[in-house]
Amino acid sequence: MPAFIIGARGHDFGRHTPADLLAAIGQAGFACTQLAYTKAIEGVKSYADVTPALVEDTRKAVEQTGVRIAVYGTYVELSYTDEDKRRAEAAKVIGQVGNAKRLGAGCMGSETTAMAKQPGVTRKEALEALLRSLGEIMPVCEEAGVLFGVECVHHHAMNTPEATKMVLDTIASSNLRVICDLANYVSPAEASVDAQRRIWDKVGSWYGDKISAVHFKGLAFAGDTFFSTSLEESAIDYAGGFAMLRQLPQASLPVLREEAVPARAASDIAFMRQFCGN
Repeated sequence: MPAFIIGARGHDFGRHTPADLLAAIGQAGFACTQLAYTKAIEGVKSYADVTPALVEDTRKAVEQTGVRIAVYGTYVELSYTDEDKRRAEAAKVIGQVGNAKRLGAGCMGSETTAMAKQPGVTRKEALEALLRSLGEIMPVCEEAGVLFGVECVHHHAMNTPEATKMVLDTIASSNLRVICDLANYVSPAEASVDAQRRIWDKVGSWYGDKISAVHFKGLAFAGDTFFSTSLEESAIDYAGGFAMLRQLPQASLPVLREEAVPARAASDIAFMRQFCGN
């Protein structure tokens, strides 16, 4: 069973200097974080603002606080079918590989573009664009020894365990990983525990050993819509999901609270621990 390391998404704590951000995360009781410079660090509006000095300040903050960077978040659109836009998004990731390595990040990570952002584009076309992006990104990650995780989301280009397996099999890179957000796999049509258990079985058996990080958030359903909730009110089958995760061979896995409310950190951590077993 992996050792589950409980952390939180950095930008849920607001924008701060690296030192103040990591200190706040650590003081809230979390041991690691998902850091997205463009969302969490004051003064950073684009990747052009991520300077060597800023990265060094972050590295020192990691040393001082002990809060490690589990995921270096790159919020980009890897499935744009417009080639100029797609290449520009892939270039953003490529430009950050060295920084992720300098920070000792567990992996880099991105979702794969919401289908609603490209009206008229089919999912097949979006997945083909994703494959082209990863074909550009992964050789750079491999050369640097950096892992890159893609996140399945039911309303994005890569939306099912089947699609995720196809992407992993097609790219066939030893550095390509998966960020597993249990809530993002579940559509309103799959809200029952039985349907969720079928999803967890596929994830675990098909590519569980490729999971590099886990996201943990609350989600509930009302007809054909979904909405965020507290963890206690969530409809997500955490028990079944973690039963799958506990069978994986990884020595450790970060479990990152998304949509964290710092004032609720203690109760959230207690809730998460009952599934993590630590």
